[in-house]
Amino acid sequence: MANERILKKYLVDKDNGYLLDSNNNGKVIMLSGKWGSGKTHFWKNIIEKELIKNQTKKQKAYVYSSLYGNRTLDKIEDNIYAQAYLCSVGGKNAVLSGYEKVKDFGKRFGSFCSLLDVSKLVDGIDDIQQKNIKRSALSYLENGGIVCFDDFERKSKDIDLNDLFGFISHLAIDLNCKVVIILNDDVFKGIEKDVFSNVKEKSVSKFLKYEPTIRDLFKSIIFQKNSEEEFKYSKLRKHLKVILKTIEETEELNARIYIQVLDNLVEWIKNKEETNDDVLRCLILVNINFILYHTIFIREKKLRNQNTIFNLHTISKLSIEGFNYFINCSNGPFGFQKEENTFEEYKIKLTKKKVDKKDILEEEVRDIKQFIKDNITLFKSDYFANKLDISRDVDDAIFQKINNFIETGILINE
Repeated sequence: MANERILKKYLVDKDNGYLLDSNNNGKVIMLSGKWGSGKTHFWKNIIEKELIKNQTKKQKAYVYSSLYGNRTLDKIEDNIYAQAYLCSVGGKNAVLSGYEKVKDFGKRFGSFCSLLDVSKLVDGIDDIQQKNIKRSALSYLENGGIVCFDDFERKSKDIDLNDLFGFISHLAIDLNCKVVIILNDDVFKGIEKDVFSNVKEKSVSKFLKYEPTIRDLFKSIIFQKNSEEEFKYSKLRKHLKVILKTIEETEELNARIYIQVLDNLVEWIKNKEETNDDVLRCLILVNINFILYHTIFIREKKLRNQNTIFNLHTISKLSIEGFNYFINCSNGPFGFQKEENTFEEYKIKLTKKKVDKKDILEEEVRDIKQFIKDNITLFKSDYFANKLDISRDVDDAIFQKINNFIETGILINE
């Protein structure tokens, strides 16, 4: 069973899901995974829906809080209590219904206003009413509320980790909430890493790992629905096999990359461009390369018989001698060979290349090797392109159109 399905069953199974069981109130759960692996997508699209239904039925709060962009702990606390209050009154519409004027919500719930997209609440709210609001929010958090902190690694440096975990402990211990922390692997460095290791061991009750396969992550994204409850990527249905196969070739596990690629594929197809498997494969690979390295490619006509793609920016920075050194070496352009399994193997061979003094001087070779070191991202891009043969069976015109589309973001009919 795939990791995603296991986690879903473990967390929100209707019979004994960990987050649905009141015996786990007061527990802190940490869900970690690699950067970009789709943790937030998994949580928001699969887990959250079940939690909201369950919490509504129990009349308890479900609160989701991204730490990204919040510079103070007070702001984070305000947001959580404000969301809990919304749960207690049935959501945004119930709060705003019937009101024509708005007034300041009060010092403690200042960010409640931004949550509702209004600057003030109802005119005439007095201290007693404000206390009732806070009491209502707390009642929905206490003994069964669920609070999820996402983007944990993106918290502001202005927020002390000890203070943040202190607040988390307050939610878990004092209010008897379940607290979920979503974060990337190995997120903190230096002193913060030591603090994080220390407090998480004292605070966290359950550690869970999110590690989907490429296929599972792809499926969870490709079959998501839009606001009209239609499949967002329905135009790609007949091309799913080649799309998935191509992504698997790259070995990239990143939800953000998949979404950007899929969106560009939809635009390409809607524009009625050529859509055979080779073209779509090329578009996917050029797009992923651009996301990873922000580079585009060019075919050199004199290298056509070698079927090699060079990065345009790399070529422009090389001297004529340096360029000739690469393309005339016995191992082929840039010293690249398909049997090299990693970029590191390729780099070692490239930088240890022997020199024929008739062709190039030792000093020039040193300059070239320094150039490699200084522009390592560009060489990673070239390795990616040639390893995967990204323009295989695609003619020059289509290849250039794909590169232009990916670089500019605009698809123009010529």
